[in-house]
Amino acid sequence: EVKDLNYTSLDEDFIQRAIHCVNNHLEDPNFDQAQFADEMRTSKSTLYKKLKSLAGLNTSSFIRNVRLKAACRIMEEKGTNVRVYAVGFNDPKYFSSCFKKEFDMLPSEYIERFIQNV
Repeated sequence: EVKDLNYTSLDEDFIQRAIHCVNNHLEDPNFDQAQFADEMRTSKSTLYKKLKSLAGLNTSSFIRNVRLKAACRIMEEKGTNVRVYAVGFNDPKYFSSCFKKEFDMLPSEYIERFIQNV
């Protein structure tokens, strides 16, 4: 979470804009690094360096991370599994694989552990 990190106001603004930018393209599986850099009004290399230094993630990983966290929010709101296409993934198996790598559990386990027990 951005609020938990020690950023300058400029860095915090940059990260918030980056998250907002990815969220604006959540359902677009074709949203890529080039489009991301264009919308952030920076070069791909500058975007990479800034995200790497602030979030510890490369550009692709940052996009994937924002999408996976959006999937968690959707699951929490609806109390059910997310349509993977709603968060920019084309392949449910790839989504599950990424989700497991990020959160060390499958989406179904996430729902079981964090949502149905509330």
